[in-house]
Amino acid sequence: MISYLVFVLVPLLLIFAAPVFQLVLSTRRLREKTKLDLFWVSSIALILGVLLSVCATLIAIYGLPAGTRCATGCMAFLIVGIMITLTTVPIIGIIIYVIFRINRKPSVN
Repeated sequence: MISYLVFVLVPLLLIFAAPVFQLVLSTRRLREKTKLDLFWVSSIALILGVLLSVCATLIAIYGLPAGTRCATGCMAFLIVGIMITLTTVPIIGIIIYVIFRINRKPSVN
């Protein structure tokens, strides 16, 4: 049971960590609780998404039984993780940027 948790659920959580990280930091930026620019938040999330996908794949490969010859299923963590990162990071970035610009629009009196 513990090996299942470590070698399957941890890689799945790592794959979704970068978009969640971007949502948290972008929300903090909208509320002006951090000075980090939205461009840098998206850049960090993109790099983090790729690195965490590689880490998820390595953790899954490490959990394979000793006699396993093929790790194609573990490579799915890498491919799916990069696909999730490449789709969610720009979408979240664009939506948060639009919200940021709407909130910062100067009011006309």
